[in-house]
Amino acid sequence: MDRRQATASIKRLIVEYELPRTDVALFGILCPYCGKTDRIRRLEPPSDLEGVLLGADLEVYKGVWSILVLNGEDLGVCKFCLNPLKLNPDEALAEPFCE
Repeated sequence: MDRRQATASIKRLIVEYELPRTDVALFGILCPYCGKTDRIRRLEPPSDLEGVLLGADLEVYKGVWSILVLNGEDLGVCKFCLNPLKLNPDEALAEPFCE
């Protein structure tokens, strides 16, 4: 699975399971797709979603997580446009996975 396929897979899971389950906004981080600054949420790591995602979907989430989360980055989503994002909250930055 490449990064583009991983991004499509995580977006499907975000929509289907209404992820993230915790609703804490990261204010001041601009969504590179829609421009909203109050809708960015951090996605939970796979270990936090055991029992929430169905078995096969949990395995997909784990696989996607290992592909997309590199170098200590966080995985997030804009809850307005539902696009997955690469987060660097220390720098208040969100970037797309695939340009």
